[in-house]
Amino acid sequence: MSPDVIRKKLVSMTTYLNDLLPYKDISFDEFTKKHYEIERLLELLVMTASDIVFHLISAGGEPVPTSYKAAFLRAGETGIISEALSKNLALGAGLRNILIHEYEEIDYSLVHKSIPIAIRDFTAFIKELS
Repeated sequence: MSPDVIRKKLVSMTTYLNDLLPYKDISFDEFTKKHYEIERLLELLVMTASDIVFHLISAGGEPVPTSYKAAFLRAGETGIISEALSKNLALGAGLRNILIHEYEEIDYSLVHKSIPIAIRDFTAFIKELS
């Protein structure tokens, strides 16, 4: 993945964040009406960030991690992003897996509470990689 592709992915992430921002302080009742849209934005953020991280880890000669969570943790260990951010993003990857694969019943109150955290963490991700 060339630096230009990474930049384009970071621009896409910025767009997703801008689309998520209006939901930062959304009430739970309003969230339940828009949860599919919000879930998709969270999914896109995790997937795009992980695409970047997988590439940077691989480009550094490291073995490719087997999961999004492992990729974010490895990105912190190798200095691609800060370790604190990598741990936060690894938690977000777990939430993404629950949303996408429905491994367990979705706790929508947890998804609702994760919106401002996702905004904070993915904004930090973009800043650290820019």
